[in-house]
Amino acid sequence: MRNMINTKRILAAFASAAIMITGSVTVTGCADTSTGKDEQIELLDPVSVSVSCAPVTRRNIYNYKVISAICAPKVSECAFETGINFKAYEIMPGEEAQSGDVLISADTTDLDKRIKAQKETIEGMEEDYSDSMDQLMDSYYDLESEYNYNSQILANLENSKPDETSSSYAGWAEDYNTYDAKKRYSYVSFEKIKLQVKEKEELYKLDIAYQKNKLNDLYRQKNEKMLLSDTNGVVVGLGFWRNQNYSYFYSTGDWINKKTVGAAVADLSQKELRTDYVNQGTINKAEDIYAIVDGERYEVEYQSMSSEEYKRLSEKNGSVYSTFKVTDPEDKIAFGDFAVIVIVNGKREDVLSVPSSSIVTDASGSYVYLFENDTYKEKYIKTGITEGQFTEVLSGLDEGQMVKCEYKIKSGAKEATIENGSISYSFSSNGYLFYPSADKIGSPVTYGTVYIDEILVSRYQKVEKGDVIAKVHVISDSVELGRAERELQRLNEKLDSLIKDGEEDNKYAIKAVRNQIADKQEYIGDLKKDAAVKQIVAPYEGIITEVTDKVAGDLLGGNDALARIAGGSSCFIMVEDEDGKLSYGNTVEVAYKDPEGNSKTVTGEVKTANAMTISREMNSGYAIVQLPVDAIAEMAGSERNSDGWWSRVRVDVKATLRSMDNVLIIPKSAVYDVNGTPYVTIKDENGNMRMASFIAGGSDSTNYWVAEGLTEGTKICWE
Repeated sequence: MRNMINTKRILAAFASAAIMITGSVTVTGCADTSTGKDEQIELLDPVSVSVSCAPVTRRNIYNYKVISAICAPKVSECAFETGINFKAYEIMPGEEAQSGDVLISADTTDLDKRIKAQKETIEGMEEDYSDSMDQLMDSYYDLESEYNYNSQILANLENSKPDETSSSYAGWAEDYNTYDAKKRYSYVSFEKIKLQVKEKEELYKLDIAYQKNKLNDLYRQKNEKMLLSDTNGVVVGLGFWRNQNYSYFYSTGDWINKKTVGAAVADLSQKELRTDYVNQGTINKAEDIYAIVDGERYEVEYQSMSSEEYKRLSEKNGSVYSTFKVTDPEDKIAFGDFAVIVIVNGKREDVLSVPSSSIVTDASGSYVYLFENDTYKEKYIKTGITEGQFTEVLSGLDEGQMVKCEYKIKSGAKEATIENGSISYSFSSNGYLFYPSADKIGSPVTYGTVYIDEILVSRYQKVEKGDVIAKVHVISDSVELGRAERELQRLNEKLDSLIKDGEEDNKYAIKAVRNQIADKQEYIGDLKKDAAVKQIVAPYEGIITEVTDKVAGDLLGGNDALARIAGGSSCFIMVEDEDGKLSYGNTVEVAYKDPEGNSKTVTGEVKTANAMTISREMNSGYAIVQLPVDAIAEMAGSERNSDGWWSRVRVDVKATLRSMDNVLIIPKSAVYDVNGTPYVTIKDENGNMRMASFIAGGSDSTNYWVAEGLTEGTKICWE
């Protein structure tokens, strides 16, 4: 201990005699050599000032962490129950889906045929059952009426029964026995029909239930081959397959393995702030946690996860992200908005502090060299939290006392007043035309042979619903039409004959013939309708993505594609975004040239989820942007390569990201960092300077922005 004390005395002796020289300013110790009045040293050329001692001052001290976040919806990913052959994306990014809707369809041609046949079987059974039950019930009611009639006659005969010795008794008895037998027969007959009705009903219920179960099983098999949405929401991701450095979205016929994630659906009613992973321990130690979006503070709630869930996500996705629920009652935060999460580990406002460099620690605790009476002496203190350059003093010192230290006050001729502003980052990338779903336009004719007269559209052309794609003519089967018309004539003659013979007696036969007539009339109508086809039209607004190479005079077969059309909701720009910077709801600007070579720009919106909200399996490295159909059509019609196909690099995409508006901004050159804490030099109206820390929310290439700690109108200076 003696050696330690001697060392301290030597240090104190050196400190009291220390002379610090920086630039043209010389400060000797902390002694006041004036006449008792405060004197200001006026600098002709402002420079950084080094001091050998500093006053105990009141300040705000922060110990914090800031992490970037993106406002995103809660996302659910849907995987295939079984392996399938891909047919089509049924719901596009940005479109709504209800729970149970088909997101991706598979090739189910065989199942569709079996389902159709099974439905026809059930319809036939239902019709046959209805007809047979009607006939049975008609017979039942006839027999019941006959039974009641015979019962009434028997009752009358009972009332008029003659004496057995009467000469009329024999005739009466014969009549009585006749009607009694008829009554008994009709009773047995309608009881038998009642039994038949019951048996038929029971058998029908069993048979129809069996057939409906078969139909349900076919539907189940079909549903297993479809990717169904498991929630209500908006599609924000499409499944794809990756080949080396490129991602390709599925095409018709692609095989997709069981358990493959095929789509992502977002619940837009739930807002989340997604960030890089924050562990529960960090949250538990924090004194305050909040979010800032466009200069406003929002309360947040950390969504914890178990260690098992963390391990599962880490193994599955490589990266694990944290979720914060945000309280936004006025619905000011939009999806895609940039936010920061401020985690305050310690915050002390208007507390005594000294430069951390002034504190010495030994076995007895922490102490400073206090300057009093033209000399330094040891003074033990109790400290609180520490930020980059200053430490809180809980006891042992009073405001205004001077302690030995060495630190610079960064000052200079440059000055500014802190004002509100905005910061942001620029994003630029390449974009490609993308049609995830283009439907075939084929022959609308079922009966007859179709020949092309003229094709009226070209590739990349925009069409409206009803626009003529091609002119055609149909060679109908006149022999078949004549045969069908003769069969219809015979059916009408048969119907007239049945009606003439008695409608009531022949009502079931008449019903059957009328059904045959209706089917035959529909068939003849289809024959004539197909024969009258002169043109093929666009079923909806969209862009022609492919056109057949057939020419006038060529046959258009039933399975041939005259053209393919991508609807307005199926036209997108696919933007390279390997780092996942774009997020659902972001706005981008797309620059392109129209077919005449004119430069144009158009605004679009990102319709796919940010990489923080989806699994690695769903992160294709591209963002899908929706644009107006007119702009897509212009892009599609320009810049083709020598083969007439659009070249891969189509458009330039730019965006302003990580934008934070309505925040205090400070030039980067005015901010200096000490042990991870940002500081500025504040200059008051009297020219006095002091260092102040603040909570920096972030920065762009030019400015920092202030999350907490400084106020608008504060004057700062720097070199």
